Amino acid sequence: MKVTRWPALAFFIVIMIAAFVLEDDEGISSIEQVFERNQAFLVGDRQDLSSTWYCVSGTVGGSGIADHEILLGNPSNKVANASITVIPVLSPNQLSTENDEPNVSSELKILQLPSVTTDVIIPERSTFSIKLSDIEGVNGEHAAAFIQSDLGDLVAEHRLSGKVGVSQSFCSSNASTEWNFAAGTTRSGSREIISIYNPFPDNAVLDITFAADGRTRRPEAFNGLVVPPNALLPIDITDVVTLAETIGARIETRIGRVVAERMLFFGDEFDPRGLSSGIGSPTLNNIWVFPGGFDTESNSSLVVYNPSSNSEAEVEVEIISDVKSGPYIEPVNISVKPGSLEQVIFGGGSDPSESASKLDVSDRIPRGVPFWVVVRSLNKVPIVSERFGVTLESLVASSGSNMGIDLAAREHFFISNSSGGKLAVVLPAEDRLTLLQLFAYSEGKIYESQIIEVSAKSRKIIDLQQLGIPEDALIRVISSEPVALERYLLSQMMGQWDRVAAGTSGLVELEISPQPFE
Repeated sequence: MKVTRWPALAFFIVIMIAAFVLEDDEGISSIEQVFERNQAFLVGDRQDLSSTWYCVSGTVGGSGIADHEILLGNPSNKVANASITVIPVLSPNQLSTENDEPNVSSELKILQLPSVTTDVIIPERSTFSIKLSDIEGVNGEHAAAFIQSDLGDLVAEHRLSGKVGVSQSFCSSNASTEWNFAAGTTRSGSREIISIYNPFPDNAVLDITFAADGRTRRPEAFNGLVVPPNALLPIDITDVVTLAETIGARIETRIGRVVAERMLFFGDEFDPRGLSSGIGSPTLNNIWVFPGGFDTESNSSLVVYNPSSNSEAEVEVEIISDVKSGPYIEPVNISVKPGSLEQVIFGGGSDPSESASKLDVSDRIPRGVPFWVVVRSLNKVPIVSERFGVTLESLVASSGSNMGIDLAAREHFFISNSSGGKLAVVLPAEDRLTLLQLFAYSEGKIYESQIIEVSAKSRKIIDLQQLGIPEDALIRVISSEPVALERYLLSQMMGQWDRVAAGTSGLVELEISPQPFE
């Protein structure tokens, strides 16, 4: 990348505006103009007077399992001010049993500690990071962060670092009455923790339902569970649904709204296999896309969860090759019963826990052919879908789960802490290409990439290292057409695809028509 010349930036913006203005009216549907579903993380408009983010999962104590670090990005030309309020808790293994405090849950034994607030400044066109454990007065084990800023388009992520790996993911910009997870696990050698944060001044009352081992579980302890005002509740699912290979989870509130995030731990400090974290999906959808595809050389799979209590979902898994002249790859059709999940195996490996009941499609895909995947509910029963992978060797601690993409947008944001990694871009439109450009904001400067072209209904992989992305940069991706986008985070202790935040402008419902058989 190179330092931006403002005329070049202005020229690209003119191209974008021209594309919007000249676009034929028939090409803009009412769905494109109004996006009504709640989303976990959206970057606001610069004209907004403020922004709010919730970073829910992470630790601050001496356990070192997921040290919580906040990452903030400022793409504007002015200094941004932000307040970070840390909400710490003690979990059961740190509680004294001699006397219970009034605010200790009789069932989950979580002790809320006093919150701590600090003010920070994020310079213009720059990033900023701070570890919660470095903030004076922060104690406890688990801790969430509530961030408020005077900048409408502030970007907030968090990094968790532990003995088994590193994970970086977006914080949430919204609370919701429901949260869905498709691919948790408590298999041998793993651990799952779902943290629930109530940022509001009234109690939230909720129910949690799990799907595992072919059946639905509704533990009594999580039926009518009360989360006090401004409280954090980390729940170790390993103690609730034991030794389950794959777990779907649905959180529904009776009263109030909350934010829910999941952490997955694989291996131990002597054999680290990965740390994965991510906000759940606040809505279900009929279509999910995985622009990054799946690794057929390792143990990777697709999990589809149907939380419905009475409707079976008829689901098609479409495998789309990047090689247009290559052989047609037959879609996979599965039925997902109410309150259950199904798993489709893409990668090989020799994981002894794999069962013969799962659908293995690895032999359908020609060796060495790159591909991406669309998951579609044919009978419109809404679902949620995740990518799930388990590292069988500890060379790269990349085990984990990550949600698919269920929207398209003309603007995306993410924070990059290294010059490596990749972007996978899918253009859903069938009758037009898109022009795409990356802008990196670092240490007060703006860097720009060349303009990149993505063909109609296709995928493009962009190598960030080849573009010369600077370290510790906020990346803004602008495209002339709405695209679905994933990033690949790569380091010695991390190697995972993950979602990025979309901008609120140019946000549309994801629509990808099935491939015709030729």
